[in-house]
Amino acid sequence: MLAYDETDRVLDVGAWARSRHAETPVDLVDLVEASPATQERVTDLVRSAPEDGTGWVRLEEVTFLAPVRTPNSLRDFLAFRDHVERGAARRGSPVPEAWDRIPVYYKGNRRSIIGPGETAPWPSYTDKLDYECEVAAVVGRGGRDVPADEADAYVFGYTIMNDWSARDVQKDEMACWLGPAKAKDFATTLGPWLVTPDEWSPEDPHEMTVTVDGEVWSRGTTSGRRWSFAEMLAWVSRDEDLWPTDVLGSGTFGGGCGLDLDRWLVHGQTVTLTVEGLGSLTSTVGTKA
Repeated sequence: MLAYDETDRVLDVGAWARSRHAETPVDLVDLVEASPATQERVTDLVRSAPEDGTGWVRLEEVTFLAPVRTPNSLRDFLAFRDHVERGAARRGSPVPEAWDRIPVYYKGNRRSIIGPGETAPWPSYTDKLDYECEVAAVVGRGGRDVPADEADAYVFGYTIMNDWSARDVQKDEMACWLGPAKAKDFATTLGPWLVTPDEWSPEDPHEMTVTVDGEVWSRGTTSGRRWSFAEMLAWVSRDEDLWPTDVLGSGTFGGGCGLDLDRWLVHGQTVTLTVEGLGSLTSTVGTKA
């Protein structure tokens, strides 16, 4: 478990805790699932670390993993209207009336999470591998029937999410009125940081950018969503339990994926998603299996 102080170093919280003979959760998932009192104690411990003390590590010495490697569940929403409008235009149809009434989502594969710097697999069954630039909320408190005006308190933190997509397979699945499933289940990338709500709010206009081999392909902002994370979380919890480490993706903005641009990835390319305040999430596109 690491804490970042916007320098070229990070704090190994476990090492710092051991030097103080203090107990702390083993990793970030343990902290997400811990009681509010434990979370507050760890926060105080981190804030007490002197800049020249034990536990500081240079960034280049660290290998980052996904903040939540096996979440309790993975749900991905369709929260940006401009992305929905582009999809409707491709189909020659209006935006579905229901989209303005409920925040719709699909359930992804919680066991296919990969982290920063890892190669994105190219499944054998697709010729059109695509990225999606998103923000994800990680749930930190269990609950049920959570009111929207209280839902923000259930979020532990936010991270960047790349919802990899097999677009040709997705088209076939959706034509059969189910899915997406195989079109999405092979990989989802999360990272590099999990930033707490006191440090970052998705309601502020943070810039979102995608570069492919250094060229800007996509640019948007977090403020373009029709549905807030509070509304999405409240809808999920209707007559259903929320659990710590549940992941809720926002969906991408208009132009936030190759499908919207009619531009397609090839193997070996480097895809970097940057969200202001959340860092940059970089992946290499793998070779077709």
